[in-house]
Amino acid sequence: MAASADTEEEVFESAKTGYGAEEADVRAIDQTNITSIFWAQKILRTHGTGAWVFGFPNADVRADSQVSVSLTEIDTNNIPFLGPATTQVLNVVPHADGTMTVRYHVGWNSNIRVLFNFIIAN
Repeated sequence: MAASADTEEEVFESAKTGYGAEEADVRAIDQTNITSIFWAQKILRTHGTGAWVFGFPNADVRADSQVSVSLTEIDTNNIPFLGPATTQVLNVVPHADGTMTVRYHVGWNSNIRVLFNFIIAN
């Protein structure tokens, strides 16, 4: 299943984007097996049920990565808010090539701006 034909990815740089393990000076904790943590955001203008392939050049994404994704509606100032549309993350699939496929649903009849928030741990 693909995203709706008129789905578009916006260019967006959060003030916090780019804080991968190296930039944030994150180190593995002796009592865990976590070797890296990466956090980033992406914005789509979309609606309905779709799937989008996301990639982050500075992230260590593998098929066995632990990926958490949340989804929320945002306003024109990129501020999350609880609007009348429903948003759901349905599936998240990390791939060996460094990308992730996210299947989602945005319950609205036309494109709205939604923010995908990613946390990737290895």
